[in-house]
Amino acid sequence: MSTAGPMVIKVGGGALAGGALEDLPDLLAAGHRVAVVHGGGVQLTRMLDALGIPTRFHAGLRVTDEATLEVAEVVLAGGVNKNLARWLTGMGVPSAGISGTDGPTLVVEPVPDLGRVGKVVRVETQLIEALWNGGFVPVVAPLGVGPEGAYNVNADSAAADLAVGLGAGHLFLMTDVDGLLREGETVETIAPERCEDYVERGLAAGGMVPKLRAAAEAARGGVEARILNGNKKGALAASVAGERVGTLISEGVAACKQ
Repeated sequence: MSTAGPMVIKVGGGALAGGALEDLPDLLAAGHRVAVVHGGGVQLTRMLDALGIPTRFHAGLRVTDEATLEVAEVVLAGGVNKNLARWLTGMGVPSAGISGTDGPTLVVEPVPDLGRVGKVVRVETQLIEALWNGGFVPVVAPLGVGPEGAYNVNADSAAADLAVGLGAGHLFLMTDVDGLLREGETVETIAPERCEDYVERGLAAGGMVPKLRAAAEAARGGVEARILNGNKKGALAASVAGERVGTLISEGVAACKQ
């Protein structure tokens, strides 16, 4: 596996206990530039419930009205983001928490029928590069700037778009299983044009669907994407070392081999 180019790692909002991020100090020591994108849907839903604000989803994406967006900024760019940045700094990875609205880094257009939900149309890299040049790992909350201000962005898609925009060599999408599973076995490689087949056949379901689609998007943009078990220490290091771990989605994978 080539070490050329930066790496983008997407983790769930509750990934602080995951073992894979413990590989980061060694990766940084080896000269890799890393950006971390996080989710936080569970924490956001919990806060919305506490405030009596209903949660609605459409086609797997959270419908985000003005009230939901206000809470999303507090939860995602606030508590989740800063806790993750502090946790990484505490284990020897100097980190700076930002959101995609800072810079701005992620410029979006509205997704129809979802309110203040955006799809990334442009990535501005200056802030990320400035943090790298200062020796920091950027920790990015999935929010972007659009025509009416801030917008909620699906975290997997945000990570994929950021990886493409940065010219990253690799995108790692962390989950709680060993990649995409078929009959209990990990699917080692998928060509991006085959990802939607897995969704339509029901072989990818739940939270794996946006990960697979984001991985395909990144792969079409020239980034090798890999779905990894974020709970396993050594998973990141093994992947960078060229071991066959998780599920690789890449333009270099022949569709006929799947």
